[in-house]
Amino acid sequence: MLSPGRAGAGALLRCDDTLIQADAGPATLFRLTEAGVDITQLAALVITHHHSDHLMGIPELVLTRWIRNGARPCSPLPIHCPDGPAVGYLETLLDNLGPDIAARIALADFPDRPEPAVHPFEPAPTPVTVATVGDVLIESVLVDHGEIHPAVAYRFTTPDGTVVVSGDTRACDAVENLAAGAAVLVHEVLSSRRLLEAGLPPRRVERLAGYHAEAPTVGALAARAGVQQLVLTHLMPAPRNAEDEDELATEVRSGGFAGELIVASDLATATI
Repeated sequence: MLSPGRAGAGALLRCDDTLIQADAGPATLFRLTEAGVDITQLAALVITHHHSDHLMGIPELVLTRWIRNGARPCSPLPIHCPDGPAVGYLETLLDNLGPDIAARIALADFPDRPEPAVHPFEPAPTPVTVATVGDVLIESVLVDHGEIHPAVAYRFTTPDGTVVVSGDTRACDAVENLAAGAAVLVHEVLSSRRLLEAGLPPRRVERLAGYHAEAPTVGALAARAGVQQLVLTHLMPAPRNAEDEDELATEVRSGGFAGELIVASDLATATI
């Protein structure tokens, strides 16, 4: 849901010099730039599912990465995603920009086209290895995003600890098991109470709650998993002020989580 100061879905993992982006919603390119990231050094992008708010920043990211590389050969950006609708989107990512790309090649003598390297994998209800990037092992597991299939969460195992990004999901056993003992869990959150207060029709709120994780259930999941830090993202609705953030945090903690809790705004950082 649109909110001032908050871009579309996305989280950046930094492990020494290895940079991995999870999802790339609208304005991802600008948030990465504000975070001091040289996008030509981005090592990989992983996608949780095919909803537009997780994908719409990818064409801009791929094209601008290529432009920034200039006349130097630009290695394709590895993009990992569960086999399904996202693959078709990624494989035709820049088709409608053909004239623009041709003009830039003619103008600047770029040596290649800005093609991404799409790596589909078969998602499963138990963890599967997606890739190893630098010192980071990436694994995924299918999650419960209502009727949307496939949707996955990712676990990033680093020499310093484990980070899990839920993607869009209800609070489910798959994420809980994946996040067991994690240093950081980045999890989506929904508050039906606050959506109703904001004026959304009850039927729509009921439907959304069937696809997303209610605040107390997120806190209960994180508590059972023994997570050290819980980062709330994909906020439905986004807090308007500090009072709203405190109310959301209280709702989450009502599920039993007592560890470090961050209600994320853009460029928020969790460190292990």
